[in-house]
Order: sequence, then structure tokens, then C-alpha cells
Amino acid sequence: MPMAKLFLPLAFFALSITILHSQVSVSGTVSDENNQPVGFASVALVGAPDSQLVKGALTDETGAFTISGVPAGTYRLLTNMLGYETQYTEPFTIRADSKNATADIKLTPAENLLKEAVVVAQRPLFEQKADRLIMNVANSPIASGGTALEVLQKVPGVLVIQDRVTLAGNRNVAIWIDGKPSQYADMNAVLRDMPGDQIDRVELITQPGAQFDASGGTIINIILKRDANLGFSGTAALTVGGSAYDQSDAGSDDRYYHRLNPSLSLNYRKNKWNLFGSYSYFDRTSFHIINVDRYIGQESYFQKGYSPSFTTSHNFRAGADFFATEKTTIGVLFRGFTRNSESRGNNVTDVFNLDQTQQFGGFTTLNNSFSDRTNFLTNLNVSHEFDRESGHTLNFDIDYNRYNISDVSYLNIFQHAPGSPESRSEQNVQQPIDLYVGKIDYVLPIDSSFKIELGAKSSFATINNNLDFLRGSTPDPDLSNDFLYQENINAGYVNLSKKIGNFDLNGGLRAEQTVVSGKTMGEQVLDRNYLQWFPSASALYHLGEHMGLQGSYSRRVNRPGFQEQNPFAFFIDSLTYTQGNPQLRPEISNNGQLTLTYDSQPFIRVSYSKTADVIIENAPRLEGTRTFTTAENLAEYERWAFELNFPVKIGKIVDGYGGNQFIRNAYDAEYLDIRYNRAKWNWLAYAQLNINLPADFKMEIGGWYLTPFLEEFFVISSIGGLNFGLSKKFWNDRGRLALSVNDILYTQPTQVAVDYSDVRVDFYERYDSRNVRLTFSYRFGNTELKNARRRNTGSDDETSRVKVE
Repeated sequence: MPMAKLFLPLAFFALSITILHSQVSVSGTVSDENNQPVGFASVALVGAPDSQLVKGALTDETGAFTISGVPAGTYRLLTNMLGYETQYTEPFTIRADSKNATADIKLTPAENLLKEAVVVAQRPLFEQKADRLIMNVANSPIASGGTALEVLQKVPGVLVIQDRVTLAGNRNVAIWIDGKPSQYADMNAVLRDMPGDQIDRVELITQPGAQFDASGGTIINIILKRDANLGFSGTAALTVGGSAYDQSDAGSDDRYYHRLNPSLSLNYRKNKWNLFGSYSYFDRTSFHIINVDRYIGQESYFQKGYSPSFTTSHNFRAGADFFATEKTTIGVLFRGFTRNSESRGNNVTDVFNLDQTQQFGGFTTLNNSFSDRTNFLTNLNVSHEFDRESGHTLNFDIDYNRYNISDVSYLNIFQHAPGSPESRSEQNVQQPIDLYVGKIDYVLPIDSSFKIELGAKSSFATINNNLDFLRGSTPDPDLSNDFLYQENINAGYVNLSKKIGNFDLNGGLRAEQTVVSGKTMGEQVLDRNYLQWFPSASALYHLGEHMGLQGSYSRRVNRPGFQEQNPFAFFIDSLTYTQGNPQLRPEISNNGQLTLTYDSQPFIRVSYSKTADVIIENAPRLEGTRTFTTAENLAEYERWAFELNFPVKIGKIVDGYGGNQFIRNAYDAEYLDIRYNRAKWNWLAYAQLNINLPADFKMEIGGWYLTPFLEEFFVISSIGGLNFGLSKKFWNDRGRLALSVNDILYTQPTQVAVDYSDVRVDFYERYDSRNVRLTFSYRFGNTELKNARRRNTGSDDETSRVKVE
């Protein structure tokens, strides 16, 4: 395999890196107030300035511990044991010529001391870094028990429209998980079933630099939880929830829908090993309602569709980190899911004349669909720190990712006229996906103000899509297809960062070679090999202690998706189908933004994007009485956005944020021999408040509203959402109960209008967006020591000292 030949030497290179230096060990004993040894206590070596975890150990039965391979630096020891007060040593310094350090630590029972004032520095809701906005959702009541798709709606400007993630209505968004893109799978379907409790934080990268893949627009990187506790720890959780609707307008007596989501995560960290794993089960009933009004020639077709769905999924994650030396870490990760879903669509269509004074007939389409999806990812990663303080690092990753997708649909059509024949058909799609990825990243600090980043990446994807279409029990060769898609992307990048006075400068260049081939029924329909360059640059000028002015530019590509290039027709119902286009070209966008920051957070932002060869995903066409959509390179697209964000803080009780965006979308296209030149302004408002209530209750209230907006040929009506969450911790903060309510006012149903050439269609769509969830979680094992900042407000106890030789 070419990739294996290319990256195997790199793996051996990364594994063989060693730096000769002095080996320093920190050892000692832990005892109680009676000078008796305390076994199995957690002893952590933390940085003195920031209390960040460096290494750790557990005491043995005699109270002894040893932390080996400690590099030069200034540290403290932090000791925890259930029933005793947390103990810090005084700071101590290990130099390059140090031989060893010893410490005798004495613990005091918690009940015999006045309660010490301990402040745990919790992460803020938002953190604005140089290249991304980070939203910490790990302890959010609204996130508890929700899906990943529901959690993403908490991020400013991120909206879920028609079950798809958009940024203020713009669908050119790349979804990553743990820094890894998954462009070959339907990530929206993955997010619908991923438990939100697995998410630690969400990173919004609006202007990705050269070190990121050039494909896609804004990157939404979902970081899953990793437990940094020493020893054994874990969390068990259970979510129950449901919703109730009156579905009489859809012709159904269904009313109640449920969700059930138990989960378990475990972590064990000792000496040179860190083992972790998690499992969750998801069981949910839901629905999708879509009403479609079509006006074709002198006839009107009014369709009402109701599709209840039944979904179960299993999500798992397991891995290990081995700290081979004080500077080299080797990790393996396994992650995957299985998902089974059934949908029972019932679409009733009535046919009238154009002014709806006479009914010509009608028919019913039953679409029973069965979807099975499995995914398994395995990853090997090696990280080496040449110099921890300066950030001189080398990282190597190799992945194998396998998807198996099976979609089977049974379509039965009944005419309403007595004695009319029944039409039966079946669509069977089998789609295995194999993805191999290898990459290497190197960071070289020249000095404290200048840094160089270099990297390379190769990916190989093979997707085999087989569609069997049967009329009754007879295969239809005209509507059956086999599409083999293969893609290889090779990339390299260089990125430079420099501080000059009040300026922080950053510039990079990425090159990507794309090799694509596609065959349908053995015939070559796609064969491309092209090289593209993607520059990026940013500059931040510090206006003072609090204010800054930042400008950035990037060139991005949006390559056609696999399904967009697949030439087969897939029927949604008897009057609607989609069809891919193997002749699609990649679209190129140039993006710029200017931001005024306050305390490193975006306050005012102006952004502009211009895209050529825009891929219109849903270009509508009419074929007899059927409406179908296909993707085509049709337009030039411009987008302006003016953004105003502001913090909300009322004493120590209320904090949060609010924001507004004024957005202009404009399309210029030639389609069906007609010039399509249209632009529309819209307004997006969003806010979230976090309220600290008495008795350690916490409440969240969040909402957003989007005025009517333009997306391709669609004009979409105003939508919004109001969410509520309430949580309470108990049992020494080990237990937590959280209540959340989504879309309280049920304002997320969508109305869409298309009026172009001879295509005139109106849609109304709604789904199970209003629901209530109750989540109970319990943390067990060692939950005291975390890789987070922690400090004491009083002076440190002088009974524990460290001696360095």
C-alpha cells in the first residue's frame, strides 16, 4: 500500500527519537497525623506557576512513591486522599545538574481542620485563542442528555437547519472530531446519534491556517472528553427524555416519543500508562413531517408526509497512552459506533387543477426505510517534546477508518381510485468506505518570538456504492448502478509565526494534490489530477491592555462530495429524487475578516467571502411531474457578515454572552437559460445566560432567532429556538442531576419556497426539536486530581517540604 510505504519510516523515526539528558526522580513518603503510612494516595507533580499536571503516581502500601524522568523546571507536589485535606508542598526547582528530590508529606484529616478556602479555577464558557473560539460545554445543563447536534446549537452562530449544521445559515462547514475530518461520511447523521455528554468542548475555527486541511469553510472541531485523574476513576450516567405532539395535521394518532441514553466512561492512570474507555447506548423514537406543494403546468400537487423513526445506536471509545520517556508519548485509539434505524414514511398526495377548484385524483406513497451504519477507527500516534517550555515538538499520526453503510427502501404506491393497480419498488444501497490517513507535524521555535511549523499528510479513500433498484421483484438495470470512487490527497504546509512589538504575525502556505477517479458499471466517468495552493495570513495588533485589532485572510477549497458526484438517482418518494453529477469541479473561496477584540474575545467582526464555481447542492429541475435536484457548478457567491458580540455579567450570579450578525448572501448564476441574480440580507441574534442560584443550583437560558434568508434557490422563513437547563450537584460533587428543555416555543419548523423557471415548490418541515431530558450522572474513583488549575487562597501548609540534591 503506497501510504504504508510512505509513512512506516516516519513512524520508526518518531519512535526512535531520544534526547540525552539527566534523569531526575522525585520520591518520598505520605503519612497521616499519627505518622502512619497512607497507601494508595494520589501524588501529582504540577507546575508551580499554573498547577498544570506534569506527572503523577500512587503511593504503595508503605506510603512510598516515586515519580521518575522529571525534566528541569519549578514544581510543587499535590497530594490527595479521600478523608484528608488536599496538600500542596512549597515550590521547588529541579535543575539540569540535579540528581534527585525527596519529600515527606503529612496529611491531616478533613474533619479536624477548619474548612480551607479552596478555589477551583473553572474554565470559562468561552476562550478566544489566536486562531479559534473555544466553547466549554462539559458541565452545561443544556448539553446533558442531548445529542451532539443539539449541543452544537449552543455555539454562537451555529444553527441546525433541516437537520444539517450551518454557520448562520451557511452550509459550507467542516465537522471534525478530535482534530480529524470525516468528509466521506454523513457527519450530520453521526452527530444526530452521538451523545452530547461525550463532548468536552467545541472549537470554532473561522479562518483555518495552513496546518489545517484546505477543504471546507469554517471548521467545527468537537473535542471528546478525556479524564486526567490519577488512579482509577469513571462516570456513569443515565438520560431519559421524551416529547409530546399533536400530529393530527399529519393524519397520525402518534403523540409520544422517547429517548434513553445510559453511558459509562472509565479511566486508569498509573506510572507510565493511561488507559481510558467509554460506552454509550442510545434508543430514540422520533419523527419527520414534510408537506410539499408543487405547481406543475396546469396541475397542483399537495403532499403531506409523516415519517416516524426508531433508532438505536452503540458508541464506544477505548485507548491507551504510554509515556515511554519523559519526552515521548505513544498512544493508540479505537473509536466506533453501530446504528440501526427504521423509518415508516406515509406520503398522501392530492392532485388538483391550478386554481384548486377541481380534484383530479390522488395517491399514497409508503416508504419504509431501513438504515444500518457501522464505523470503526483505529489510530496510532506518537508525540515527542524536544523542549516542553519552548514548544519544540514532533507529532505523528496514522489512521484507518472503516464505514459500512446499508440503506434499503421499500416504496409502495396506491392510487386512490378504486381498482387501481399497486406499484412496488425497492432501493438497496450498500456502501463500504475505507480511509487511510497518515500525517506528521513539526514545530520548531527559533526564539521566544519566532516559530516555524512544518507538516505533511496523505489520505487514501475508496468508496464502493452499489445500488440495486427492483420493480416488484424484477431488477431494473436503468435505475441500478455501481459507482467506485477513489481519492488520494497529498499535502504539505509551512507556517511562520512572529511577534514584532505590538504585532503578532502569522503566515502560511499549503499545497494539496488531489487525484480522483470514478467508475460506474466499469465505465470511467471521473478522472482528475490537480495541484492547488492555499495561502493564509493573519495579523493581530495590541491596541492596549484589553483591546486588539486582528485581520486575517485564507484561500479555501470545497471539493465535490462523493454523493454529489455519484450519477445514480435515489428516490425520496414517487415525485422526488436526487441525482449526482460526476462532472462537478471544486469551488474556490477567498475569505477575509477584520476583528476588534476585547480581553482576547471577539467584540466587533466584519467578514467577507467570495466563492467561484459554487456547487449548488439542490439545483431544481422538472421532469414530467417529478421534481429532482442535482448538484452543479452554477454560481458566484458573495457573503458579507457584520458581527457584534458582548459579554453579560451581573456580579457573581449571572454571566453569559449575547450577539448579533447582519448577513448578506448574494448569488449570480446562469441556470435553465435564465439569469439568477439575487441577494438578501438577514439578521441573526443569539444569547445565553448562566445563572448561579442558591443551594448550588445552576440554570442556563439560551436562545437564537434568524430572520428569513436566502440559500441557493431557496428562501427560508424565519426560525429560532429557546432552550432551558437546570442542574444540581450533590454527594460531595460526585452526583449531578440536570434537566433540559429544547425549543420550548417550537419555533424551529421550517418553511421553504422555490420559484424559478418552471419549478414552483413550497415546503413545510418539522421534526422532534422540542423535547425534555433528565440526566443523572455519578463520578466514582479518584475525582480529586485533575489536569486543571487549582490553587489555595490561604498560605500553604509548611508541614510538607521537598529536598532537592
